[in-house]
Amino acid sequence: MKIGAIYNTEAFNVNYRVTVPLGLLSQRGHSVVLAEMGKGKVLLAGQLADCDVVHVYRRAEPAVAKCVAELRRRGVGITWDNDDDPRLIPAESPSFKELGGFHGERDFRAQAKIMQRAHVVTTTSEVLAERYRQAGAGSVVVIDNFLDERQYAREARAHDGIVIGWVAGLEHRADVHRLGMTSALREVLERDPRVRVVTAGVKLDLAPDRYTHHARIPFDQLAAALRQFDIGIAPLADIPFNHARSDVKVKEYAAAGVPWVASDRGPYAGLGARCGGITIGDDAWADTLVSLAGARIKRAQLRRRAEAWGKSQHIAQHVDRWEAVLRSAAEQARRQVA
Repeated sequence: MKIGAIYNTEAFNVNYRVTVPLGLLSQRGHSVVLAEMGKGKVLLAGQLADCDVVHVYRRAEPAVAKCVAELRRRGVGITWDNDDDPRLIPAESPSFKELGGFHGERDFRAQAKIMQRAHVVTTTSEVLAERYRQAGAGSVVVIDNFLDERQYAREARAHDGIVIGWVAGLEHRADVHRLGMTSALREVLERDPRVRVVTAGVKLDLAPDRYTHHARIPFDQLAAALRQFDIGIAPLADIPFNHARSDVKVKEYAAAGVPWVASDRGPYAGLGARCGGITIGDDAWADTLVSLAGARIKRAQLRRRAEAWGKSQHIAQHVDRWEAVLRSAAEQARRQVA
């Protein structure tokens, strides 16, 4: 099967929705053609016309809509994937003025037109799947985010004390504000002098002597960075945006052998000790983190469970789901032109 992809590299999750699964399908003998958008590149249907199926990640601008229409006429299957709904972007997000509110409604209308033209739509959660169905998408399939072999780093932890880490995009400012995460972590630092805090993406107002902030960690360096955490955290406030999320953050922690603490809602509800972590209510952050920081044996037990669960989330064990969706779209397209 020859598989094309239309995408851009600006979104971190392009790794999970395009490059990781298609990379493994390429290793399994499928031919893959990548048509990256942006950077002055022009999208032409001709470069993808001999594909059996073309996978579109998030893109819905007029040039993409035109290309999709032409590919369909030529009998090429179309899958469209998104792991987001711009209408749900919280007001605290720095991208809200550009992408949320009115802009989000406008962008979603454009996305809905692409969904309606796709043979199959893929997404990361049943919450998003239902929203897409309501927008007129026909066949919608939920495929979780799964991990790449590069995310199973085993570097030694080279630090003293206890590192509590949080890797979170800037949209997580909503969680910082609504859950009082700065105050909670400040309390943890006060109660346990061994603790240090590291965040990537979102920045907290913590004293720099025991706090490190990284603006961004590249995907190929993420596992090694996570490996230096003793505890990973994944707070989610009770807002619609978070209920539509995937559980990939705790999968990333688990694959790196990091016991984690997450909000007991949305994608993390129902997970817990069997997956190497603890799920908690909104008012339990400080007490839970102080307790876990002081429980070396419990952290070791959770770490072993995290590593075992993380191994089960490798893309190699789940790529058949992607292959089945892509093949289904290709077959539907062939029937339509027969």
